[in-house]
Amino acid sequence: MTETKPAEAKQVAPGRMRRDALTPPAEFAGDAIVWAAWLYYEEGLTQEEIARTLGISRGSVVTMLQEARENGTVSISVATAHLRGVTLARAIMARFGIAECLVVPGDDGRLPDHERVGHAAAKLLSERLRPDDVLGVSWGRTVLAVSQAIPPKLLPGVSVVQITGSAIGTYRFSAEACASNIANRIGGRCIYLHAPGIVSSPEVKQMLMREPTLVEQFRIMSSCNRIIFGVGSVEASSTAFDTGFLSPEEGQPYRDRGAVAVLAGRFIDTAGCVVSGELDDRLIGMTIPDIAQIPERICVAAGHDKAAPIHALLTGGYVTVLVTDEATARQLLDLPERSGA
Repeated sequence: MTETKPAEAKQVAPGRMRRDALTPPAEFAGDAIVWAAWLYYEEGLTQEEIARTLGISRGSVVTMLQEARENGTVSISVATAHLRGVTLARAIMARFGIAECLVVPGDDGRLPDHERVGHAAAKLLSERLRPDDVLGVSWGRTVLAVSQAIPPKLLPGVSVVQITGSAIGTYRFSAEACASNIANRIGGRCIYLHAPGIVSSPEVKQMLMREPTLVEQFRIMSSCNRIIFGVGSVEASSTAFDTGFLSPEEGQPYRDRGAVAVLAGRFIDTAGCVVSGELDDRLIGMTIPDIAQIPERICVAAGHDKAAPIHALLTGGYVTVLVTDEATARQLLDLPERSGA
């Protein structure tokens, strides 16, 4: 669909769609015409059924399907890449039971994986944010790309919360930078976590966690209704270790116990279970059980080493919305199914 842009779809829809019409699911990139075409040509729904699904009149459905034919949306020669992404997204949603999945088509290496996925996730996040949201933000390459690509808009009632403590080695895409970028671009309030990500001993952590400032920051953190995060592998080349946030020596005991994924400094195995260890008593930030309680959990990740970590998070039920790319989606679906905890 190289010639079809979301803006073009909006030229058709505003005059015809009711004010209560539904927003297209993420996998259709916000394009109601593509959504209608998919339901009609791929899922075999009738025009009346599509009208009820989209919250519009049957006449509007007829117009949209006509537009889809005229602009090439349903032409295999130009629509293959988009429909392929939709097929993968729907397969992932069905297999893992998540609410939404957005699969970004490949671009033959013109942009790095994390930038393509970050840009797509930025659009998705911008469309979902509401004035009174409390948004938790992790850190990493892809989350930084999201924070830099969010379209400027005014949402002064939104609180953006840093969910992990600080680390000197993560300056390129630190938790502070990811959170502050998002807050600045939407005009929201940024809540920094004024503590190191890892302290020297459990006693130091216990002492810091009694500080009134941290008590208040964790209180706000507990009210998050959305969160956006990346996920890392346990390899030495992954972001968590490459940046110095974690050392290979600190990660080795977790690898020995089967960990395959790192989320906000915490470790998870292939069955989606949290892998505990000595480091947990020195980490300051949101825990995996804390994350699991947040209603909307958006995972943004792509790359040759991310399929197994994403699979672990999906298996554990820690993701409600996934944004990834086509190659990673295929790898993810090729991995064997595992039962959760």
